[in-house]
Amino acid sequence: MRIGGIIDISTKDIPGRSSMVLFTVGCNFKCEFCHNKYLLQPNVGREYDINELIEKISTNLLVSGVSITGGEPTLQKDLLDLCEQVQKTDKYLSIDTNGSNPEIIKNVAPFINRIAMDLKGPPNPRKLEIITGVKVNQDKILDTINFIKGQKEIDFEIRTTYVRNLLDSNDINEIITWLKNVGFNGNFVLQQYQFLEGVGEEYKKVFSTPEHEMLVNLLKSYKDLKLPFSLFLRDDKVGFCNIKKLFD
Repeated sequence: MRIGGIIDISTKDIPGRSSMVLFTVGCNFKCEFCHNKYLLQPNVGREYDINELIEKISTNLLVSGVSITGGEPTLQKDLLDLCEQVQKTDKYLSIDTNGSNPEIIKNVAPFINRIAMDLKGPPNPRKLEIITGVKVNQDKILDTINFIKGQKEIDFEIRTTYVRNLLDSNDINEIITWLKNVGFNGNFVLQQYQFLEGVGEEYKKVFSTPEHEMLVNLLKSYKDLKLPFSLFLRDDKVGFCNIKKLFD
């Protein structure tokens, strides 16, 4: 498996758990605001044997979970093998994905505990192309959602990174309405965009970090709305917070 980096211990990637984070190389989206752009370089990282990764995971006694992120993990041909082996370590296993490869997700589902899916924007083909830099097959995104929501043993998070200049309140309303209509039943997280060096200095003034107050105001109208899923905010002020606590 091609790995571009490993974090031995993180408390941010899986809510409520310490985890080891594996960054896979390569992605089929080209989001300009991505802070992991280095993972798109052809020669970044190195090839790891699955047994080598399992040795690192099983001997890390400081973590109870493993997060496989990227890049886009479902592009890795040996992802299934890795998931099967991680399950044997009794570590809680989470995979980040953009939802574009439902068949791969279906294959690894018996061996994972959590899916965190990045929903880049509202179900609008033109808007999604602007955000991702590619034509997005929305049917595959929906297929992924429909499959995972039926897997009761898998914790399901869908998150949207709020980037000023790319998204607005109408987009968030479209996303929440769409998720309600398709019967999503996990956790939806509005995530604060934060500029990191990996985005590229040339984009520093193009994309700006939304203030905490702006994100709170975006979510305020949904605090009393009955939805089949829970709403969370993730930002630099509150960390990871259910909006019910946010407005108590």
